[in-house]
Amino acid sequence: MKNRSGAVQFAVLSSSLQERTRKQFEEANWGTGQSSPWVDNFRVVKVKKISDTKLQFTIAYNLVTSYARLGSGQKVITVEKNPEPYRTNWFITKITTKYNQWEAFAPAETVIK
Repeated sequence: MKNRSGAVQFAVLSSSLQERTRKQFEEANWGTGQSSPWVDNFRVVKVKKISDTKLQFTIAYNLVTSYARLGSGQKVITVEKNPEPYRTNWFITKITTKYNQWEAFAPAETVIK
């Protein structure tokens, strides 16, 4: 998210999330986010093993500008192992984000108020 590259974000999504969000990424010319505020000091605060092929990470971070800290953010990111034989990579299958009025959101996120 920090470099606002929609192409990089899109590449790590599951095929179902890619299908659902491709048009939004294209309409944004593969750019996401905004120049300010930006994400700073992100950290993994919880890892939950759902199964051998599915993990859930809770990420916390600060939203800052050159003049102020605008609060914090939180995302829960679910990843699943690629089911294709002999593949060892993982894909993001779900992103749930806690709403913050200052934050820009990427097309693949579900925002919770």
